Amino acid sequence: MAVAPAVTSTGAAAAASVPASGGGGKGGGFAYRPDIDALRGAAMLAVLVFHLNKGWLPGGFTGVDIFFVISGYVVMGSLLGQASKPLWPRLGNFYLRRVRRLLPNLLVCLGVTSLGVAMLIPPLESGPYFNVALKALFGWSNNFLMGQVDYFATDADLNPFLHTWSLGVEQQFYLVFPLLMVGIGYGVRRSVPLLVALVVLSLGASWWWTQNAPMAAFFLMPSRLWELTVGSLLLVAQRRGLVGASWLQGRWPRLAGAALLLWAVVMTSEREGFPVPGVLPAVVGTLLVLQAGPGEGGRFLPGRWLERFLLTCGLLSYSLYLWHWPVIVLLRWTWGMETWWQYVVAVAGSVVLAVAAYGLVEQPVRRYPLKWWWETLLALLAVGGLWIGIDALHHQFRGLLFQGKDADPVPISERVHALNPLIPGTGITSDCTVASGKPYNATTRPNFDKCNRPGLPGAREIFLLGDSHAQHLLPMLDAVTARTGQRLTFAAMGACLIDPQLTVTWQQGRYESCRQFSDGEMERSLQRLQPGDIVLVSGFLHNYLASNDVEGRGYGAPTYLGERRLRIAEVRRAWVGGMRAYAERLAAQGIQLVLVVDNPSLAREPVACQDPAGSSCAGDAATTARMRATLGGLLAQVTAGLPNVHVFDPTPYLVGPDGRVVYRRPDGTPLYADSHHLSVSGSRSLAAPFERFLQQQGLTSPRPTASPSP
Repeated sequence: MAVAPAVTSTGAAAAASVPASGGGGKGGGFAYRPDIDALRGAAMLAVLVFHLNKGWLPGGFTGVDIFFVISGYVVMGSLLGQASKPLWPRLGNFYLRRVRRLLPNLLVCLGVTSLGVAMLIPPLESGPYFNVALKALFGWSNNFLMGQVDYFATDADLNPFLHTWSLGVEQQFYLVFPLLMVGIGYGVRRSVPLLVALVVLSLGASWWWTQNAPMAAFFLMPSRLWELTVGSLLLVAQRRGLVGASWLQGRWPRLAGAALLLWAVVMTSEREGFPVPGVLPAVVGTLLVLQAGPGEGGRFLPGRWLERFLLTCGLLSYSLYLWHWPVIVLLRWTWGMETWWQYVVAVAGSVVLAVAAYGLVEQPVRRYPLKWWWETLLALLAVGGLWIGIDALHHQFRGLLFQGKDADPVPISERVHALNPLIPGTGITSDCTVASGKPYNATTRPNFDKCNRPGLPGAREIFLLGDSHAQHLLPMLDAVTARTGQRLTFAAMGACLIDPQLTVTWQQGRYESCRQFSDGEMERSLQRLQPGDIVLVSGFLHNYLASNDVEGRGYGAPTYLGERRLRIAEVRRAWVGGMRAYAERLAAQGIQLVLVVDNPSLAREPVACQDPAGSSCAGDAATTARMRATLGGLLAQVTAGLPNVHVFDPTPYLVGPDGRVVYRRPDGTPLYADSHHLSVSGSRSLAAPFERFLQQQGLTSPRPTASPSP
């Protein structure tokens, strides 16, 4: 997870300036507050620790919320400090300071990181990352990422530009907020109603998105606007003397705020109720620290050494934020991030690059400003030149600079989703899969006259139903049905849990077309199949039902029954009940149901696991076993008392003697296409076990009536 420190001033001291009278003063003068820089430094350290190893500080990602509140606080101070100037110079100076402060280091980081991507990341994988870099040039990467990634998926940790999402949020805030303030004037009295309205509206939107569209809640600026605005509101309240009571300042509010911040970085869940209400401890804690002000003599911590350390981290926070994430990600792509020395290299490399960029890029630009028109022209030329350079790395120079030993660790021929037809020589093509989010109706549903592999007369038919985890079983079923003579029919929808009543969420909102697909295809299976035929259901059940990923963290993706959001235990009960009801309807027609235990997931994407031992991809054996046990227990509940229901578990054939996942053969053949999809070879490796399973369950013999296939 990546967050951005909000450093919004032309200088380090100005960045943490507040009313000279402290917490509740009305004075117009501004004085440097070192405690704000120290708070920024502590937040940056929390983010760094979280990114090194999420288990060390599970809520460290809430540093983003600390930064957002601080940013709103100091931006309002900057605006109020120039309220007496004419409108256009005032706005021009504000935006020029933002460009001078943020752009140079960002451009250097994007350029250097792009070269690193070209040299260290396999060319087939680098394209999406370059797209994010291009969007980051214009402060748009948060909106772009919202529709491209699940922020909590393991593959998100392999995007070296993922951290630019929060820069996009702040840059959009900087663009919009001063214009709103201009609309009502900079007067403190007139600012309060607008700020309160913005907080209420944005907080409400963030809460609604959290419940219904988690990625929108996480990435979109309107969802985060209230965090920035509440910081501005605090400063205005201080200027008006609304929070000037002595008990709201000093030691005890500072300690209370520190306690809340400690709770936030340790206990906040990134899945359940985030950002609203999960973000509230971090936001309230930050407000308390900002309101409390430093103590006598400017002291705010018991030790001077700790104050100096955090102040240094605060001054470097923007540069350290920019550089630490690409360093960590590129290490993951090369050496890995599992051993103590790799952590040391990551920290040392991040600090060295951050200090170098701070001293050679940030400080010269701020200390030696040029005429505004020169700075504007140079900024435009720099952005345009970097745009051209990244685009060249993305296209005409793509792969030419790559220094890795394997430019194609997972060939296209091993990626089931890239095959068309999905089974050679059949009508089972990509058209048999309804694309994720696409409406489901009579014109988009799979055409069974084409989406099938013919079988021998009288042989049973296997009807494969599910999502991409059903699709990646096609090479296995191709090999099995070639020997058994069974007919194979296929229907799938991407990212879809097969259940006719439950509505899961996908990317930006409720996935109603998935529920409609499940309902429609279940009914079609009952209409199509004959006694003795088989419905084979497979899906990414770890994502929907297991409630923990390969790192042991909870998923908690919102799932609804009608309009009511369900807890994970309720989701499991509802799914088991729905699947049992479907099995009973199949049994009434003599049709068999086979459920597949979801294959174990990898800890990382296999394209990033080129270390000889492969340990960084395998994941923890205990976690793999726990995930398997969770699903095995649920599927056992479905089978209880229903003789027509059978469970196939591929896990024993995908893990080694130590219980860890085997993601490639000794000769380098990949068994996984990504962190949770099997490759063509991985799928085919299950053919013999699955055929034995069918034989043991008596599912390969001819139909009882020996009637020809329809």
